Amino acid sequence: MDSPIASNSVDSLSLSSFSCAFADDDDDPCDETFFVASSSNEPPQKSVKIHPNGPLGKSKKGSILGRTTSDINDAYIFHEELGKGQFGTTYKIKDKKTGKEYACKAIAKRKLTTKEDQDDVRREISILHHLNGHDNVVSYIGSYEGARHVYIVMELLCGGELFDRIVERGKYSEKDAADCFRTIVETVQHCHELGVVHRDLKPENFVLQSKDYNSKICAIDFGLSAFFSEGQKFHEIVGSAYYVAPEVLRRSYGKQSDVWSCGVILYILLSGVPPFWATTENGIFDMVLKGEYDMEQDPWGSISAGAKDLISKMLVQSPEKRITADEALNHPWLTGGAPAKKLDNAVVKRLKSFAAITKFKKLGLIAMAKTLSADELEGLKEMFKSFDTDNSGTISIAELQAGLRKKGSSAATEELQQLMNEIDIDGNGELDYEEFVAATLSMANQHNTDAMEKTFQYFDADGDGTITIDEFRMALDKMPPGARANFGDVNELVEMADQDGDGLIDYEEFVAMMTAGDKPDKNAMKNAKMAGYA
Repeated sequence: MDSPIASNSVDSLSLSSFSCAFADDDDDPCDETFFVASSSNEPPQKSVKIHPNGPLGKSKKGSILGRTTSDINDAYIFHEELGKGQFGTTYKIKDKKTGKEYACKAIAKRKLTTKEDQDDVRREISILHHLNGHDNVVSYIGSYEGARHVYIVMELLCGGELFDRIVERGKYSEKDAADCFRTIVETVQHCHELGVVHRDLKPENFVLQSKDYNSKICAIDFGLSAFFSEGQKFHEIVGSAYYVAPEVLRRSYGKQSDVWSCGVILYILLSGVPPFWATTENGIFDMVLKGEYDMEQDPWGSISAGAKDLISKMLVQSPEKRITADEALNHPWLTGGAPAKKLDNAVVKRLKSFAAITKFKKLGLIAMAKTLSADELEGLKEMFKSFDTDNSGTISIAELQAGLRKKGSSAATEELQQLMNEIDIDGNGELDYEEFVAATLSMANQHNTDAMEKTFQYFDADGDGTITIDEFRMALDKMPPGARANFGDVNELVEMADQDGDGLIDYEEFVAMMTAGDKPDKNAMKNAKMAGYA
């Protein structure tokens, strides 16, 4: 008999399902010129399709994203369809300059009929950008808007859904389940530390990077996710029937609802069936609210007491009595009996990364923060507000420590003070918004071509493709006096990146300096050439 979970497949824009059929005309992402690669070895065929109202001009502000974006067809070639969902279609695409393949979710604007629908798209982009840089979260590449569609470009994951692997195997061995589940919970903890609750955790939303047996797992589909502050309660019912927490059905829930969903996933990993089962959705909800599940029948007799103990502590009706993601990671079944190695909180990890980089890179990240759009900054803005409890517009060392403590970090005062000294660019003893954003930006942004181009253009005032000493000085002079003094001699900063000694920084040199340590990396320079800047 097939596992009942196979019948609860939800309509989603899966990045792993595969189909060679293209979307119908209504969902065709051809806003202007659409390049479709042929199935043979022939070069891509050019198909021209003009919107009745004329093509969307590059200078026109998008109605959904609220900002100007370039034409996606200038940067990518569209290939086969990967999956279809309620609002659009996911395609495999290829970068025209580098040849690298990505996944692109093309969301039909005509289906975004309400303000809530449009807000959901903007929030998903914000969250993807905010979480970027974690090994087990799908990498966000960029977003575009055309006349008919909003496009979200992401890492291409080719290994299929974790759900499919569970069905294929029937169930996991305990060792395999523990390894897999540890990654899932670490990913959830990362989200929680950065102020994001997923709200739709299930095996289908974890995808394998490749077909390899030990392929890494990536979380996808943050369409129902939300930013939260500690103690905040949500009231709308979202999620999927088998995995939804009882407090969600009671319309008062927070981040602990994700832990319940993780408990359901672990139950399925070990047994192959869900803990709460009925023939109808309402029946499933009734079972969830009762909270009764079986751990006596086959195969539970052969499953360790430790595994069952962890499940029982995650599937607790009261979210206040349920263990947290951090506590789950320290459970003996996941640690193998040894104490878990204490990992840095995600915020602390980003602060440490910023503190350790060169002055040139710090200045570059400060400039990058100024060029990001509102949706790209939303996550960091919410996080700043959660630390700035007195609404003064700055974060003191006491507020930083208190905020981190709420997120489960026990960083020592001395350690935080040392970090503060490195991050506090203007030297006033507190972190202002720009300093905080620059310090907590994911380092993945340094490898994002669009973000790097905008940052370079921030310094390149005359747009001639090089940054002069005067242009660098102009950028520095915009900073508060304390911060300006912190960066020292502008000539020394330029010399750090000026490899050919011509007194100018071209894009190639800029990218090399921003993506490497003190010494420019040859691979970074090669990537800059591939992007067309050499």
